[in-house]
Amino acid sequence: MNDAIQNDPWQTGSQSIPEKPSWMTEDIETALKQYKLPLNNDGMLMLWQKSKEFASFWKEQEMEYRKVCTSFLVPEPLKNEGMNTVELGNNYQAKVNIKLNYKPNPDNKIIWKALEKIEAIGNKGKFIAERLFSWSPNFLLTEYRQLQEDAQDGSAEAKEMLKIIETEMITITEAAPTLDIKEKKKK
Repeated sequence: MNDAIQNDPWQTGSQSIPEKPSWMTEDIETALKQYKLPLNNDGMLMLWQKSKEFASFWKEQEMEYRKVCTSFLVPEPLKNEGMNTVELGNNYQAKVNIKLNYKPNPDNKIIWKALEKIEAIGNKGKFIAERLFSWSPNFLLTEYRQLQEDAQDGSAEAKEMLKIIETEMITITEAAPTLDIKEKKKK
């Protein structure tokens, strides 16, 4: 006997025809038959579980593939935080948003000691130390960015502060990137 017919209690010719559940759409019925699941609540639960597993698998795959793509589109993510536009050809662009996580050291005693060291550095030290973290502590990226600019411009104080911040106060890790491919707007 054909599996589809054997698994389908709504087929004519069946001795007792149960009432078709209200949730049983044509698409759901097709999916249940495709996986040879019973056409009842148990079958629907098994189909849901299967779809959940597929979704989880494909979500993980998509993240892995997105990270691979962003790694060759933007090879130096720590130097390219923010939105990056990469020309792909054939009038397409990839928009890659690089996000970094700035996580303060969980030991507040270490943060306070490091802030005291920063306060002792030059004229700006106290001012920078007061604004670098808000207290719970939260890292304030704008102050850190300014220090990076000052260090790039040759400020020894900024370089010394950055060294303390990056070795004692925060851990920088790459966050999940975003990736979107669109056709450019025609002019």
